[in-house]
Amino acid sequence: MKSWNFPLYPLLMAGYCPIYMMAADQGMTDVVNVIRPTIACVLLALLLMVILSAMLRDRDRAAFWVAMIVGLIFGGKFAQRIIARVIEGATEPVAELFILAGMTAVAVLLAIFVRPGHNMTRIANVIAAVMVIFPTTALLQREFSFSGAAADTRLSLPESSGFHGAMDTGIRPNIVHVVLDGYSRQDVLADLYEFDNTPFLNRLRDMGFAVADRATTPFNQTLLVMSSIFSGTMLEGSQRAQSGIELRDTVRSYLRHNPVMETLSRLGYRTAAVDVRYDPVRMDFLDQLLEANAITNFEAAVFQRTSLYFIAYNLGLASPSISHEVFTKPYESELTDPFFLYVHLLAPHPPFDVNRHGQAIRPEGGHRGMVDGNHLTDNSDHRRELYQRGYVEKLEFVNQGVLSMVRRIISRAIEPTVIIIHGDHGGGLHLNHANLADTCVQERFSPLVAVYASDDRLQRALPTDLNLVNLYRVVFNTYFGTEMPLLPNRSVFANWMNPARQQTVPSERLTAAPGLCTQVEASPLQK
Repeated sequence: MKSWNFPLYPLLMAGYCPIYMMAADQGMTDVVNVIRPTIACVLLALLLMVILSAMLRDRDRAAFWVAMIVGLIFGGKFAQRIIARVIEGATEPVAELFILAGMTAVAVLLAIFVRPGHNMTRIANVIAAVMVIFPTTALLQREFSFSGAAADTRLSLPESSGFHGAMDTGIRPNIVHVVLDGYSRQDVLADLYEFDNTPFLNRLRDMGFAVADRATTPFNQTLLVMSSIFSGTMLEGSQRAQSGIELRDTVRSYLRHNPVMETLSRLGYRTAAVDVRYDPVRMDFLDQLLEANAITNFEAAVFQRTSLYFIAYNLGLASPSISHEVFTKPYESELTDPFFLYVHLLAPHPPFDVNRHGQAIRPEGGHRGMVDGNHLTDNSDHRRELYQRGYVEKLEFVNQGVLSMVRRIISRAIEPTVIIIHGDHGGGLHLNHANLADTCVQERFSPLVAVYASDDRLQRALPTDLNLVNLYRVVFNTYFGTEMPLLPNRSVFANWMNPARQQTVPSERLTAAPGLCTQVEASPLQK
């Protein structure tokens, strides 16, 4: 059949890349987000093939060239990871540069000497089709597993009925909720990062904040922590999930429609959030999404996996993970009273791509992504040193920005105002995503927690050993007439690949000195 001779494989290869990324996404974003980048990649490949066909007057050769271009754009990162394992200690930017140059040289030689015919086209079509079928099937299975026909198998998370009793008590303070992703407690910073954070904490206290010096977090992963905070529960039903994808898909939906924000809306609040480049905590089901990104987070992730991003990054055209503007722009002035404003900042969490002055820098070791813990340090002493330096640099910038932000909010506030600042979890210097025994739980489960209220009521109600699961139980008990009991302080370690695999952290480990974590050894499987 002549249709078999049409070179579909460059188009299939172009579409395969975003489809594969979504299939490996582990439930971090909605499957529907794969459609637009897939169509865009296929159309761009088709356009390029049409142009080259006209230039070369050889459709098979044009298709071969397009396939090589797709490989150059999407294959560099994959090749870099393989070579980085072979050449231990090679820095990623240098390795990626040489890999891209080598791949380009090979592609040019192939373009000059290879003359593909119909047989090669038919074989390539079959191979590319098979490649696409596997991740596409996985995505369809994931999507249909949550269809109405299978609704009874969906994960069921607990309802927090206590928030339903909230009422308008005559005081509806504006609430600004700032999450500093990966921000550790002072004792952890002093023992593990050799950084004294007391000047920053003292400035917060001078402005009226109370700091929970022995605060803990309920989980070690951001999505689980924030869902626990905004539901006031320990997400007990999450252990019944069949897979990590099932759990993340469900908990993301649960977080978007959480009891805290829904109750505040019922009480007349205008809910808003600043857009964030991290889908698990992206709040788009609210009254106002501020600084909405033009492209989706998944589309940005697809672009970041390409050699085009590598070129843009090294030319200084890529944006860092956090900027001055998020601290200086008065988002609160865009909202009507009473309002709830959620600001989730990817700092001091990796990537460590800004210095203490907020200037964009190249991360030491070349790791530009959001990977954390042993996914970044690889249990290497050298990489832990890089982690420690990068974390402290980014943290110092965050400290300056937070102080300027809260100073502005407090000085301009007319209505009663509540400001909540906390880390979702601590840093990942001694984190093993797969193994509780090899994780420094004192670091990971000990976040910064500081609260302010213009009437001082929230400061007085804050327990010094607050577990973040109780955060909004305290807020609602203080301002909205509820009498919800505080849950026992409990922390749960969830495996990264399958967060439904959970272990309760022994209390004696949580209360041990953080400095003991320097004695944690990597397990043989993680070395």
